[in-house]
Formats: sequence, C-alpha cells, structure tokens
Amino acid sequence: MTVMVTGIGHVGGYVVRDLLAAGEKVVLYGFFGGVGDPADTFPPDLQFVDDLVGGGLREKVDIVVGDVVDLTKIRDVIDRYGVTKVVHLASLLSAGVEANPPLAASVNVVGMTNVLEAAARHGVSKVVWASSVDVFGDKSIGADGIVRDDSPYDPPFIYGATKVFGEHLAWRYAENHGLSLTGLRLTRAFGFGEHIKAGRGGGSSWMSAMLLEPAVGSGREVVVPFGARPMDFLYLEDASAAFVKALNHAEPDSRNYIIRGDFRKVSEAVDFVQSVFPEAPLKLVMDDAPLPPGSSYAWARRYDGSRAAAEIGYESQYKLENGLLRTINLNRAAAGLEPVEAPASPVSEVAL
Repeated sequence: MTVMVTGIGHVGGYVVRDLLAAGEKVVLYGFFGGVGDPADTFPPDLQFVDDLVGGGLREKVDIVVGDVVDLTKIRDVIDRYGVTKVVHLASLLSAGVEANPPLAASVNVVGMTNVLEAAARHGVSKVVWASSVDVFGDKSIGADGIVRDDSPYDPPFIYGATKVFGEHLAWRYAENHGLSLTGLRLTRAFGFGEHIKAGRGGGSSWMSAMLLEPAVGSGREVVVPFGARPMDFLYLEDASAAFVKALNHAEPDSRNYIIRGDFRKVSEAVDFVQSVFPEAPLKLVMDDAPLPPGSSYAWARRYDGSRAAAEIGYESQYKLENGLLRTINLNRAAAGLEPVEAPASPVSEVAL
C-alpha cells in the first residue's frame, strides 16, 4: 500500500520511520516548516525525520509541498501516487489555535474536511487521524476520577473544539461514504523532535527544553512548572505504534480511542533527568494548587485506555524513564555527542 502522511511534526516523524520499517511506500504532504521547496536544504521538521530513518529520506519517501486546505492538490496526490491509506496529522496546536482562531479553523476544520472528502472520492481504504484528549474537560471526569472514551465532550478551548468537530465530521463521512476512520486521542506526547511541535503552538515547551538543554550541555536554566502534578507521559514510539496499529485495523465506521502512556508526577521526570545530569540547572516549581475550572491541562487527568487495548491492540510499552533516556540520547546524537547511561538502578521493562 501507499500511505500519505499529512503534516510532519514530532509524532509524524516516528510514524514515517515505522511505516518505512514495515516496508510501506510513504508520501509526505505538507508545508514542512514553511519552506516551499525542500529540494536543496531540509527544514528542521524534515531534517529530524531524516535523522530518525538513518538518512537518505529523499530516496525513501516522496515529498510533496502542499496545503491541507487545497482539496484539488490533495486529490491529485492521492491519484498520482496511488494512495490507499492516509495518516492525517496536519493541525495547528493549542497555543497557536488560541492566537489565531481563523487560521485554526482553516487548518484543523477545513483541512480535516478536505482529507475526508478526498478519501471518499478516491476510495481510500483507511484514514487514521490525530484527535486529542483536549476534547474532554471537567465534565468528562467520572465519579472515579477517570476519563473514558465514552465520557461526554467538554472542550474548554478552541483546539479541543476543532477536534470535537473533526470527530463528528468523521462519523458523518463514515456513515455517508462507508469510510473506515480512526481518531486517536493522544495524551501528552513527548520525544525527539518535539521542538517541531513547540514551534507550532504546543504550549508546553518546558518538556522539550528539559530533555534538550541538559542533553547538549547548553548550561541554560530550564524552569519546570507543575512539579507536584501528575501527567500522562506518552512516549512518541508508543504514539507511533498506535497509529500503525490503527492503520491496519478494519474499523467498520468511525471510532475514537484514548492513547495513553505512563501516568506519573512531573517531579519524577525532573528527578530522572537530574540523576543523569546532576549539574544541569533545572528549576522545579512544586505547584500543587487545584487546577482552575475549565483548565486546559488535559494531560493532568487520568485516562482509561482499555478500548484501544481491546479493539486495536494498543498498550503503552514505555515507562517514563525509558522515553526520557531515549529522547536525551537522540538529542545528543543529533548534536554529535556520545550517548549517556541511566543511573545504576534499572530504568525498566523496555530495552534501551
């Protein structure tokens, strides 16, 4: 099959890597850091994908510069490359959405509509797309403190609202055109290449900085907020595995799945990084005040991922420490530095 991947942020890089490893043909479609023509020099988002796949990206994938608001071009790419499945990741993220709602509506709503319309017109067999746990809010939390896939929608901000619209839109396209559609509601994804997300309005650059600055020895102080709060840490290799599994899942219509990781306190992540780099200037702010009503900190809630486990076979394989160490060493490798090892106590169940 040929898979078109729209929008290459930090999640997309791992998805491309894993699709290539599985022997799939891949077409990348997007703006790629705002650079119109990637023929000469890779922009940052494509450069980190090249790093992930071991170089030679141009020989391994087809790269098409285009906008998701351009339905004609999307259709042309699907037709020209014989696309049979789509992973739709192109999206403006939370902080960027609040800063520019008209652009957010264009990218997140019109772009999603165009991908589904093109899929319907060309008989694409599967579309997997990135929804978010931001479709949930305070009213979504059950009596036991857990948010589930069938919890009521309650998006506190525009970003989550665009994803709610996308979920409703997918349901109607599945009903009207018989499409097999899967939306993945990711929690707080982290890993190598996160600077791409931060540049597009992810709204939590402290996580990226905590894993980059000490890794490359910059000496810059990193202030980490929310130290006493829990957080659902979803390592990117887990997130990518969920996309690949969903791409091969024969969804009879449209369904959405919470994709969760390792639910831990932010302070535990800081403690691990500090144990690897004792001299790193990390400043932990132990803020344990209750989250305000309507808070956008969706990652601080506890999620049930049982539907994803039962139906698409996804379960998190990476503990927090594994993901942190792998991210640190990939950041070091990109800077030409040798890998570091974890402290004496073993970090876990997954081989590093």
